Amino acid sequence: MNLNVTIDWKFVLALGGSVAGVILATKADSDGAERVLAKTVDACKESVVAVNSNH
Repeated sequence: MNLNVTIDWKFVLALGGSVAGVILATKADSDGAERVLAKTVDACKESVVAVNSNH
């Protein structure tokens, strides 16, 4: 019986993001977590705007 397991970059990225989220949730205080989340959302919005304006 052959079993092939394919691990691509998206899987690794999702796994790393979930581990980082768990660490952030357990170690950080609520104010720090809120600041990090706000900065992450702002960075993602800027990235989306930059990609969409290049068309």
